[in-house]
Amino acid sequence: MEGAVRVFFFSIMIILPGCFGNGNGANGDADGGGEISEIFGCMDDSAINFNPEANSDDNSCEYVNIDTANLTATIHLAEEFGRIAPIHGVNNGPLVRKAWEIEDCQSIWYGSNYTEEYNQMQIPSSRTHGEGPGDMNRIWVHADENGVPVYEGYDPLNLSNYDFSETDQRVQATMATTHTSVYWRLGYPKAYPSYEDCADWRSPPDNITIFAQAAVQVLKHYREGWNEGFYFDSFDAVEVWNEPYLSDWWSGTADEYFELYHAVNTAVTDEFGDEIDVIAAITISEGTEGFSGRFLELAQQNNEPIDAVYVHLYRINPSQTTYFFTHPTNSLGAFLAQYGYSENTPVYITEWNRNIPIYAQSPSSQAYLTSVLTIYNDLWEGNVGNSTYGVNTLRMAHFFAARSFFWEDNMQIKPPGITWSVYSEMVVNTPVRLQNEGGFSSESIDSNEFNILAGKSENGSKINILLSRYVDENANQTNAFSDFSDTVNLTVDGLDATCTYTWEHWGMVDNNSAPWQLIAEGDFTGDTYELLNFEMNQRSFHFIQLNSDSCIE
Repeated sequence: MEGAVRVFFFSIMIILPGCFGNGNGANGDADGGGEISEIFGCMDDSAINFNPEANSDDNSCEYVNIDTANLTATIHLAEEFGRIAPIHGVNNGPLVRKAWEIEDCQSIWYGSNYTEEYNQMQIPSSRTHGEGPGDMNRIWVHADENGVPVYEGYDPLNLSNYDFSETDQRVQATMATTHTSVYWRLGYPKAYPSYEDCADWRSPPDNITIFAQAAVQVLKHYREGWNEGFYFDSFDAVEVWNEPYLSDWWSGTADEYFELYHAVNTAVTDEFGDEIDVIAAITISEGTEGFSGRFLELAQQNNEPIDAVYVHLYRINPSQTTYFFTHPTNSLGAFLAQYGYSENTPVYITEWNRNIPIYAQSPSSQAYLTSVLTIYNDLWEGNVGNSTYGVNTLRMAHFFAARSFFWEDNMQIKPPGITWSVYSEMVVNTPVRLQNEGGFSSESIDSNEFNILAGKSENGSKINILLSRYVDENANQTNAFSDFSDTVNLTVDGLDATCTYTWEHWGMVDNNSAPWQLIAEGDFTGDTYELLNFEMNQRSFHFIQLNSDSCIE
């Protein structure tokens, strides 16, 4: 597998010339993928909610131009720091449809098979969302004249009440990959009122008890072979509804959402014990946090166990992800603790990207994604004891969305696909994370960040270094490269002086026809590697690889 990923990683560099226009890609979120208002602002103790309409008269956010800098990154090969986090999950796939808009409320949302690409990238988790298969309206066969599922009066144990044909195809394709498991979003697709000709599936199910038992039967179908099903142990997560705090997805109240979560949580736990995470929606955004506050209030009053929570993070700068987890008074953990739940409750980020509707699609915006992936390494639960922040509650993250952001219709790779290939190269071939020095985060809504992630292979013969520079001095989420470049000096110490190393330096550069380029390469012998005085655009990421076949034992 290591060789397969490496072949794939370098193959993307061969096909790139001529692949890109201006990198604008799709626009808009056909799924209503997240909370437009869910953005932090100037990140100090007094201001956590940012008003996008604020201007320079608002002295809580003073925007400044970022001068060019001399940056230093130092990697310590002898100082291990946990693991490179396999946290590069996705929404959709490996069966995907690359089109963005919904053409038909009942259309099948896949038409291409990216199994081999998922294998090469070792995608860890694929969320069923925004694609049709996996939605209860496609599995449960009974509906009213408007297409809304009806549960009242039907026996959830009756095999004939289910049609698994479409979802089986999707789940089987996912489970047939080498590393990807299914994360099941329980609910319905986005429809009315966003799409007037679609059914209105926002109301709570007409019989929550039957709905919850039906969810259990779906799990039994995929875990225990029920109804000519399968035996997938890793089908082990159930997200209860998508974004119930937004009217596009839920027309009920927080009280009704608690009733739904309680019913599903009880039914699933009674059947499977602690084998499955039953995951609750949480938002702490201004204007919607009252929904989650009420939900948690009811949960506390009823001693409701909560296995895990999920959040959607669409942000302006990468460091807002950190503050969401670590802010002393306005973090997710602090919010949960107000209602008696552990600050260490596991968290799934089931949708993330740059803020809606901008997203990170252009070559220059990929530094946003690589910066966030770097931050996830410090938050990932697998790096307890090896974290800069001491908060390790992140269980999995799902990028929004693989169905349209990774590949063109002609199979040419898009910028986020390059980013995922680079990151997967680190996860697969250099999984031992290394200590580093020189990085820094943003302290306000205008971005000025330099993020460093480095890893080595188990035997130390391979080293990968990811450098992410993300400067957005006006917080306008530009899709163009900066007019400025910094000077960077990279040092890797602790090498074996008896080994000969080859090295390659790749970068996302300001070139529309070929933004991903080999900048330099060479070989050397010594205990310290230095790559000095190279230029790095203030909205780009660079990737340096060192390899020493002569030192393989």
